[in-house]
Amino acid sequence: MWWIKYLKLMKISLFNQNQLNKKYVYYLLLFIGLALHLIYLLQFDDYFDDWNFFFTVDSNISDSETWQRHYFGDRGDRVLREAFPWNFTYLTKYVLKSIGYSIENTHYFIFLFSVFSYFVFYKIVNLILKDFKFIFISTILFITNLFLIRELNSFRPHSLVMLMSLLSNYFFILIFIKNQNKNINFIFYIISTLLMLSFWPHSLALLGGHFFFLLIIYLKKNNNFLLCFWPPLVILILYILLNYKYLQYVALDNNWSYTPFDLTFFINFFFRSFFGSIVFGGIMLSVFAFYLIEEARINFNYYKKNNFLNIPLLNINVKNFILFNIFAIYSAVLAYSILKESVIAPKYFLILIPLIIIWISLKINENKKNYIYNFIIISTLLNSIYFWNDLPIDRVPTREALKIINNLNIKKIYTTESIVFNNYLSNYNYAIRNKLIIKKLQSLKTKEKAINFAILCLNYPRSAFGASNRKLEDLEPKCEEVFKNKNFQIQEKIFIPDFLIVISKSNY
Repeated sequence: MWWIKYLKLMKISLFNQNQLNKKYVYYLLLFIGLALHLIYLLQFDDYFDDWNFFFTVDSNISDSETWQRHYFGDRGDRVLREAFPWNFTYLTKYVLKSIGYSIENTHYFIFLFSVFSYFVFYKIVNLILKDFKFIFISTILFITNLFLIRELNSFRPHSLVMLMSLLSNYFFILIFIKNQNKNINFIFYIISTLLMLSFWPHSLALLGGHFFFLLIIYLKKNNNFLLCFWPPLVILILYILLNYKYLQYVALDNNWSYTPFDLTFFINFFFRSFFGSIVFGGIMLSVFAFYLIEEARINFNYYKKNNFLNIPLLNINVKNFILFNIFAIYSAVLAYSILKESVIAPKYFLILIPLIIIWISLKINENKKNYIYNFIIISTLLNSIYFWNDLPIDRVPTREALKIINNLNIKKIYTTESIVFNNYLSNYNYAIRNKLIIKKLQSLKTKEKAINFAILCLNYPRSAFGASNRKLEDLEPKCEEVFKNKNFQIQEKIFIPDFLIVISKSNY
């Protein structure tokens, strides 16, 4: 009858509308996540390592000089060489050569990878399970993750490696779990994984996870060995051929560890860092441990009644693939720390975070009790709001210092700092636009005509000295030296956190 057909059409229409509304929710979440990244970028300044990298990628110097700065640290006082491969340095340098060498342009270039990462993350969770609750909680956890917001904005390959790792996992799932083994998928898998390894060698741990899961597929399906393993083998061979010099440098020449090995560091400290605070890190570690113990119990009970290859953990599904990669990365971190040097920085393994988020989200989604689901969502929102300004390392307020000086109508600034700092300060768009001239204090001419200028001195910066009981007016020895110079008159002293600003006038 006509009315039955009409009701069916109405049902289909409502279903489609519901799907459309859900997609708008996802896109809104992605927009919020990108907005948080951008707000952080605009609100906070950079750290010493970022000044260092920015000096290295100077688009106005020769490639040989870039190489010298990258690998040998030939750039001034207390500045270390870069620890990651050269390719990201040169990629950034040539992009800045096209769009303009400035602090802001460097940030926007790196921010672009975060934009793509958000959409790839959405594609992964949508590929794993087309369930609104699962996609919603995993996306919320991803976009509000303070550690990712902070670290993906730094002048490092982190944001690009995150993007490549997500693409690598996406195409692995597509090919080996969803069985969409088209040639184009293999090509994208090989390229994304090879780029991930080339930009950040620590991500070899993720390729190890892929190898282990392929071994399960090989044993379960009795596939041809080469048919199963040829993509990661091709990746590994190409990576070694293209990066053997860097691998030699890392394996034999480089030794940068400065903390003793501590097993507890790799558990509670990683989670505390990964989720932005001790409180929320503890919550997520407890949830992860609870579901992991439950997973172990189920598999052990199943093993007692069946053979090992039939335990649920060895089933070929996305949940197990994610868990195997988490295990592989943690195992690689521990092995490297025991055999060579202690890995002290969780930021080296940012690619763990989306894997942990996805696995926990899958387990929570399986739980029919909504109070855990709601508790985690509320907790991550409160965590990102409450701990937003709780930076592990306080950033030096460089933009504030520039604005204070420029507002006094002073265009010439002398600093007590290295060429790295001066280069960083000179290449803010704010400094370029206001024609601020920044030089080392040693270059101040004794017979310079009488003109007002500012002297800028890093004064017990919190990033170097940490929290202390010092007052703003306490002076580092190098800042005290400023007052001993008889070639200029001191008109005003301005103290702000990390800086002493001295407004002066030449005696000549």
